[in-house]
Order: sequence, then C-alpha cells, then structure tokens
Amino acid sequence: MTNYVKATISNRLVEITQQSNFPFMNNSYSRGRKPATNLNSDQYYANVKKSINRARKQIRRLLECNFTDEYAFVTLTFRKTSEFDITNIKTCHQKFAEFKKRLDYYLQKHGQPKFKYLGVIEFQDKNRHGAIHYHLVCNLINITNEELESIWTYGWANKKNTKSDIEENEKIANYLKKGITDPRLNGMKKYFHSHGLKSPITLEIDNLDEFYDALDKCQTTLLEGDTYHSAFLGETKYENYYVENAKELMEYVQDL
Repeated sequence: MTNYVKATISNRLVEITQQSNFPFMNNSYSRGRKPATNLNSDQYYANVKKSINRARKQIRRLLECNFTDEYAFVTLTFRKTSEFDITNIKTCHQKFAEFKKRLDYYLQKHGQPKFKYLGVIEFQDKNRHGAIHYHLVCNLINITNEELESIWTYGWANKKNTKSDIEENEKIANYLKKGITDPRLNGMKKYFHSHGLKSPITLEIDNLDEFYDALDKCQTTLLEGDTYHSAFLGETKYENYYVENAKELMEYVQDL
C-alpha cells in the first residue's frame, strides 16, 4: 500500500518515488557535514554508500536543471610539477579557485556570461600516480580550447560543446559520476558547482493518477524503474522519466 508519493522535477527529468511508509524524520538531525565519529565500520560504509547514491542523483538533476540547451564539457589536467602537489585535493582546489579568478576577469572583459559550472575531480592512477584532474559541465561555449588552456596555465584543457538532450546528458552525467566512488573522496564533497544554480523541484503528490495523466501529455519516456524494500521507507517504487515538453509539465505543477 502506498502512503506517500513524491516527485522530483529537474526540468525534463522527472523522478517519482512511491513509499508504503511516510518519510522518516529524526528530531536530532541538523544540517551540515558531520565527522564520522562513534560509527562502526558497517555504519561508516553504509553512510558512504548513501552519500555516493545521493551525489549520483544530484549530479544528473543539476545538469538537467541548469544546462538545458548547449553546454561545454571541459577537462582540466595538471602537468607534472615540483611547485605543488598535484595529488593533494586542497592544493588543487586552491589552484582551481585562482583559475576561476582569471577566467572571471577574461569573461567580464569580453562581455561574456559569468562562469556557470558543475564539476567533479578524478584521480589519474595509471602512469600519473594519483594526479588530480577536473571534469566540468559549464557554459563556456564561446571560448576556444586554446584560450581556455592559456587561462588555466597549470597544464592542459580539453573542451567539447554538446547539445543538451536525453542521450548526451545521460552519457555526460555517467562520465561525471564514475569517479565519485573513489575512497579518497570519502568524507569530502563528491561534486561542486557555481553559486546560484537552479535546484530541482520536489513536491508531494496527492493524486498520482492525475500526475501520470499530466506526464503522458508531455511526451514521456521511461528511463528506469525499480521496486525495493527499505527498513525506513517500506516497499518503495522508483521511476525515472524524461519528458519532451517540460514547459507544459511546469504549468501543470504550478497549478497544484
């Protein structure tokens, strides 16, 4: 028996979750990343798994919400150097922050939009001994690869413009997600993004049949579906849809 239904809408990506139990709320919960103290190994790795699963979903959601037309997929790589440790996350993030300052100056000077991005880091273990590189989805569609590399300064830049659609977004999201299971990222952010990105819309659904009818009118494709049991949520059914007419769906949602 389904007692609770929610929909998470990320522009054209729509997720429906049906649960036999109402959401579990822990009164001791408060926001913020907490140290993994007083956890046994099973609890620790269970939390790591949950963190990875949340990150996987959120990466795809943010991609769909914020890069709805054409976008650039960028890889930034560090060359070998003795000046700083290219395997150290904190150090590389500092270099990335310096790169953003130079890029912001360039974009402002040339009258281009502010840098909007969603990114992850990945470790290059084969032949590069854990060197860090960055994968980004961003709005740098009007800058050449040579210009971007000259602003990066720490090594190499590779950029490819792509159209936002069901196949490309699935491929790019999977590429972004493939490195977030690395244990070197445990206890750290799995992804990062610029300020001001649009967030998915999450709402409770009272009339599921009516919501399905609205989806059908938006030229819907079912991407995946699964049913599983959770100790807290009970019997749970998860469905993931892609809609061609997101505008019509949003008009329906606004009237709820």
